[in-house]
Amino acid sequence: MKHRATSLRTMRSAAVLAAAVLVAGCAGLWETSGGGGTVEETVVHTVAGGESLRSIADDYYGDPNAAVYLADANDIPPGTVVEPGAVIDVPVSAADLERYRARTEAKSFYNTGTALAAQGDLARSEEAFRKALEHDPRFVDAAYNLGVVLLARGESNRAVILLEQTAAVRPDDAEVRFAWGKALFECERFPAAAEQFRKASALDPMLEEAVYALGLAFLSAERREEGVVALDVYLRRFPHGQWSAEARRRLSEMASELPPEGGQ
Repeated sequence: MKHRATSLRTMRSAAVLAAAVLVAGCAGLWETSGGGGTVEETVVHTVAGGESLRSIADDYYGDPNAAVYLADANDIPPGTVVEPGAVIDVPVSAADLERYRARTEAKSFYNTGTALAAQGDLARSEEAFRKALEHDPRFVDAAYNLGVVLLARGESNRAVILLEQTAAVRPDDAEVRFAWGKALFECERFPAAAEQFRKASALDPMLEEAVYALGLAFLSAERREEGVVALDVYLRRFPHGQWSAEARRRLSEMASELPPEGGQ
């Protein structure tokens, strides 16, 4: 499968727990936290570089979509980008605080795993991501990166299982869908791979590798007509893309294999 390796996700390396100050007895007007528990405290959180409302919501509540809750709690208009150094209130339950502490510990191993992967030390990177998940089993980005490392190490079957579980938690994440599809492709489960590439490219039409891979998966599944259509879509969308020459070559070869019009 000729496209670039699935990339590891990066995350800030700052120890974000140091930027959070617990304010006892300041639950405010909020009775239920973004994590669904009863608000017991309010954390005053200073936004670190690389953080967003989605990442902060994920750290405290285990759900990036709870960013809507944080924006509402802080009267932040929709679409506003929070800048580093900004201070926001984070209403939390006891469970939210425990989740946040676990995530902070896990991030140390996560950042180590990302650095080791960048150095090509996949064995130790895998170990680091596993330790991150031991501290925080709900750390989706760690699970994603572990799946990508397993795939890079040729452990496609194990990667399929992990990335399928990750996609169940983040069904609208195009990169996760693509990585799952690539693992399925490497296991020669071509129809299933095509389905994940289709979903990935629908979620992010500019995810070039997913759009191209969809054509390859259809062709590998002997679904020629769908493969031709998918490669045509790829070339219209990315006429000068990374795999445009390869896509044109494949289409040209298939066209030359057809019998002349009117021939026997």
